[in-house]
Amino acid sequence: MKAITTLIIGTLLAMISLLTVSAQGGTPESYTGSLLWKVSGNGLTSPSYILGTHHLVHISFVNEISGLKDAMESTEQTVGEVVMSNMATMQQKVLENAKLPEGETYQNLLSEADYKKLDEGLIALVTAGLAQYGHFKPGMLSMFYSTILYSKLYPEFNPASHEAIDAYLQRIATEKGKPVLGMETIEDQVYALFDAEPLKTQAEDLVCMVSNGENSKEQLDQLNAFYKAADLTGMYNLAYNNPDDPCPSTEIRKNVMMKDRNDRWIEKLPAIMKEKSSLIAAGALHLAGEEGLLYQLAKLGYTVEPVR
Repeated sequence: MKAITTLIIGTLLAMISLLTVSAQGGTPESYTGSLLWKVSGNGLTSPSYILGTHHLVHISFVNEISGLKDAMESTEQTVGEVVMSNMATMQQKVLENAKLPEGETYQNLLSEADYKKLDEGLIALVTAGLAQYGHFKPGMLSMFYSTILYSKLYPEFNPASHEAIDAYLQRIATEKGKPVLGMETIEDQVYALFDAEPLKTQAEDLVCMVSNGENSKEQLDQLNAFYKAADLTGMYNLAYNNPDDPCPSTEIRKNVMMKDRNDRWIEKLPAIMKEKSSLIAAGALHLAGEEGLLYQLAKLGYTVEPVR
């Protein structure tokens, strides 16, 4: 149980053109081509920085991100999606919410054919099926399946020893005596992942994902390539505007995971940046698109420019 939860935590914070733009405004598609962005003006006495992260990329990639080390030194605090220092509490919150409600089963949520697909897909990947894991909610199984699949497709990825970029930035800030803030709580993330959509919809999405596992390597390769090329627009379109995606995200899911969270963060970020210059780290998909953090900050009057 603890091992499963540790794997899930890693992806909760979880699983993802070279234009030069420097000014307020622009189109949503303008904000791409860099992973690190400087935010200034609009009353800020010192600039803050926003970093788009990939929660499963190797920590050594931080050395490839132009300007990141300087931003880590110059800013007064680090801001993440959540504060990650208390892993035990995070594990407890996940476990408290990871199980299906009393009396609910996958037999009730799925047709007989889909139940068989899910069971066989789990057995093929993790050598255990719904008899062992059927008490978990679909969101939990989805994170577990995705993490194990990723580690098998990319053997260099070791979930037991992996440190996400987000966790690294918070650890370094703590070691330097700088404050670490979260834009949301672990309860917020647990709700988005486990409870925001009807269980039946989640279960059917899980069946689709497991049934199309053979397509995962190509899509993940493309996602990783977009990230390392700092193509935020490419990542966004692959995730949400891909006509070849066999399991497209529902509008509800997209809003819950992206737009709604971005809107809540945008309400908090002006005060956070005004109080202290901040290094803000969020999954790269949160930066892109019309609802993305970069475009929304520009609309508020900040100067948002890429760090090269």
